[in-house]
Amino acid sequence: MDVPLSLTELYALLLESYGKQGWWPVLSRSNEPGFDSRGYHPGIIKVSLDDSDRWEIAVGAILTQNTAWTNVEKALYGLSEGSLETPRAVLAASAETVALAIRPSGYYNQKALRLKSFVQFYQSLKGRVPTRDELLSLSGIGPETADSMLLYAWQRPFFVIDTYTIRILKRLGYTNDCFFQKQPSKRYEDVQLYITSKLNSPQKHMQYQEFHALLVRHAKEHCGAKARCETCPLEARCRKML
Repeated sequence: MDVPLSLTELYALLLESYGKQGWWPVLSRSNEPGFDSRGYHPGIIKVSLDDSDRWEIAVGAILTQNTAWTNVEKALYGLSEGSLETPRAVLAASAETVALAIRPSGYYNQKALRLKSFVQFYQSLKGRVPTRDELLSLSGIGPETADSMLLYAWQRPFFVIDTYTIRILKRLGYTNDCFFQKQPSKRYEDVQLYITSKLNSPQKHMQYQEFHALLVRHAKEHCGAKARCETCPLEARCRKML
């Protein structure tokens, strides 16, 4: 049986199949050149972010927990319509007001409290980049959320590991690698280290952003919980470990 694709080959094949994804979307910049109506920016290789962009991305990383991005978009619009798009406004508002604005994202009462807690930390940064340990110490911020913030908001090279990544690697035949033999609670950092050790772009954070986005796109197009293999660009190399 063929060995699995190298991660470099996988990245190249997904990029050829789907094109640049332009993650993380920034809705507030949807009217700018290079950004589409949903804030994606596939035509911009390196996005220059300001503090308001970083705040929106960080908020989105919290809101996307346990829900689809389309619901997050509705919640972000809700914050904007309620004049709650700034850290100061979220901090000044009641938890109930914030929860009502983000209701489409689900678990809105819980997420409202997380946002109000996070905004105090965010303001304390005063423009500096947070450490991963600092983010992980916050209520409701796990590895995936912390790494999403660091990779997309602060453009630091932390590869985001999610359910899609694990599923695709399994189906491509990586299950013999040591990180899949460990308990799921220990798997995140092991998979992350494995991936980052195999990629060698000099512009790591941009490659990590694009690769993660492509894995999500592939999962949505073909590699869901139930595989949809017809026309899948990876079918010839997939071992279908469902």
